[in-house]
Amino acid sequence: MAEPILKVTNLKKHYPVRKGLLNRQVATRYVVDGVDIQINPGETVALVGESGCGKTVLLRVLLGIEEATEGEICYYGKDITKLGRQERKEMRKKVQMIFQDSMSALHPRFTIMESLAEPLLLNGMKDRTQIEKIVVEMLEKVGLDAGYRFRNPESLSGGQRQRVIIARALVERPELILADEPISALDVSLQAQVLNLLMDLQEEFKLSMLFVAHDLAVVRQIADYILIMYAGHILEAAPGREIYANACHPYTQVLLESAPSISKGVRGEAFHLNLKIGDAPDPMNPPSGCVFHTRCVYADEGCRRRVPKERKVSDGHYVACDKYEEIGRNVKAGQRGEQ
Repeated sequence: MAEPILKVTNLKKHYPVRKGLLNRQVATRYVVDGVDIQINPGETVALVGESGCGKTVLLRVLLGIEEATEGEICYYGKDITKLGRQERKEMRKKVQMIFQDSMSALHPRFTIMESLAEPLLLNGMKDRTQIEKIVVEMLEKVGLDAGYRFRNPESLSGGQRQRVIIARALVERPELILADEPISALDVSLQAQVLNLLMDLQEEFKLSMLFVAHDLAVVRQIADYILIMYAGHILEAAPGREIYANACHPYTQVLLESAPSISKGVRGEAFHLNLKIGDAPDPMNPPSGCVFHTRCVYADEGCRRRVPKERKVSDGHYVACDKYEEIGRNVKAGQRGEQ
């Protein structure tokens, strides 16, 4: 098997909370708390979870915008936290980000030409004719004609701006794309267009991708492998088809239930599971035991006391739930009872 393009091991990002005149640390925010990720060449891994679970912070750490508190991030086997300045600069050319908010990601006073040329200029390209050729080529790749390079971001629609953001991520011919909910701000028809565009570009440029989303319906088409994230932890990880056919963690099942067209299409009917009333845990005061127990209808005293071990369900399918087999039997029994 080829070496993973990205391998993340036990990644943590904690923020100290300081107060008072002496700026003393009084608490810690556990935003990302022990995450493992592996992305193979040409593979799309989806990271799915509700807002506030730590997805964007994780991407910022992977991109080097913020430093990890603990853990290892290896790009083709090299720990990027230990790379020299020049090596890290070279690696950054190969890892690009597609941002969620296309308006704030583009300089309002730059033309599209200036925005797309900027990363090329910063990395030493001086031939203006060559730069313009690359910009025009990338605009055409994302479905915009060459004339768009003279326009400003405010004159474009949301879908057009998102295409520009994708083009900018591709101008340096990266190998890995980190996509932070790239279609969440678009309406449904535009979401489908941008997803299809990303899949076409991935095939053409042989890209690997970490695709962040809060909705399992969005990633069904694009994801080879799916990670379910909650309160800074990965609760379930499995190949895409396996998640939809055999979701084992109660939280994954709740996410599927929130997209009933998917659950009906795969299972033949909806799950009819419940979620306890309440918000996701406060990262400054995470619950003991399983981080999901405060909202899980199946939680018992053991869930409140013990941190669940990662359990192997099948090849490539792992779940952090001590009761997943019991839950699975109850769900199936309930489905039979409704028939």
